Amino acid sequence: MYTCGNRKVIPNMPDLILRKIFDQYDYPVLCQMERVCKRWMNIINSKMRKEIHEVTIERLGSMFPQAHQCIPFRRLSITCPADSHDFLAGVFRRSRLSFMKMTTDINFLAGIDQVHVNKGSGRRYFSEVEDLWLLMIHPDDEVTQRFLNIEGTLFSELQQLTLQVHVNPRYYKNVGEIVKSFILRYPKSNINLELHAEKSMHILNQISALPSLPLYKIKLICTDFDQPQLRLDQLYAVMREQNIQAKNITMRDWSLFADGTTPVSYNPLDTFRISSCSIETVDNLVRSLQMTASQSTPIDGVPPAKKKKVVKKKKEIVEVVTEEGVAPKPKKKIVKKVIKKKKPVVFIKKLEVAGQCTLHGLTFLQQKAHTELERRLHTVIPELDVDCSEIYYCW
Repeated sequence: MYTCGNRKVIPNMPDLILRKIFDQYDYPVLCQMERVCKRWMNIINSKMRKEIHEVTIERLGSMFPQAHQCIPFRRLSITCPADSHDFLAGVFRRSRLSFMKMTTDINFLAGIDQVHVNKGSGRRYFSEVEDLWLLMIHPDDEVTQRFLNIEGTLFSELQQLTLQVHVNPRYYKNVGEIVKSFILRYPKSNINLELHAEKSMHILNQISALPSLPLYKIKLICTDFDQPQLRLDQLYAVMREQNIQAKNITMRDWSLFADGTTPVSYNPLDTFRISSCSIETVDNLVRSLQMTASQSTPIDGVPPAKKKKVVKKKKEIVEVVTEEGVAPKPKKKIVKKVIKKKKPVVFIKKLEVAGQCTLHGLTFLQQKAHTELERRLHTVIPELDVDCSEIYYCW
């Protein structure tokens, strides 16, 4: 202990000075320093609650637990083996109630009861988390059942939910049950769904196993290097059948086929994004987008009512004669009624083409292929915003 004469220096330091000292150390060192005394523990825990609002838990391929704090983003990144229950218990003790955003996997949440958390009966494990990014790789029957049994005790109110599903044919049903539990528990949350698969058949089968749900964004990502075909008409059919509505659709690393007779969506789209895809026939894609845009209806979905004919009746004007002469005619009040017309819904607002895309039918134009695509789309869909600023070519 440092002393100055007969006085002990460190115990008499004000909290402000200790905080300045603690700012010089990283997360692992602070976890050791908090064991010095109760005062240090309180100061360090208060510091962590202010500086850590996001946690990322990765438990795949790690041999020993590690923690890295990114102060500018208020993020704590954790990598640890699946059985690091004591390590996670310490992390949650310090910062659990300050987490507002969480990134983890379904196996961790299903086994959260194995981590000692002093939360009190009737309280949620992560009551302040509003944004959840959840990875689902192998949700077998045991993991799914454990999650369904405990999901009501995890979060209070999620506002943003992103589900990244690596599609496996054996777990179509389990993924559907997990998604359904989130919809029923948090009906007001914005849901983003990412489906990763090697074949489009797996994507379509997984969508068929999902419940009816509104999505803010659905992202379909191919994990096969050879870019297998994804038919937009089949995607349209299965999403319509399951009543799955998405405001934004993203395709990545597919060979896209459009038949030219089927829209790309049956509900209004904010953005349709094509990223690093091969478009098999540009003309058919333009026709399908044109059919999508032609589905415009009034906002409430009710067709416009027929206009009624207004018949103006002529009023007879009677002159009143008095001793002073003819009485002046009364002035007429003109009342103008302003009737606001309902604007029709634009079924597709924006098309984005990004990444290394191949536009078959326009390849002879080389690096100007996207400009011809823009010209054709603006000719048939003038209101469509086409953005090809992120496209690039490798010739």
